[in-house]
Amino acid sequence: MSTPKDTNHPSPFLTPADLAARWKVTPMTLRRWRKAGKIKASMLGRGVRFALPEVERIEREAQV
Repeated sequence: MSTPKDTNHPSPFLTPADLAARWKVTPMTLRRWRKAGKIKASMLGRGVRFALPEVERIEREAQV
């Protein structure tokens, strides 16, 4: 039996597709930035995920 998704607490990780949509870039751009060290990512299983605090940190720095 699966548990219902808690919509009050967002996931602490974003998929490349989620982040690409959020930043209006392509997933390929995110891959290049990750390989260049511009953004940190985690491997969860076989998939890449971006930690929400890391994403928010980059967004804050971009606003300065």
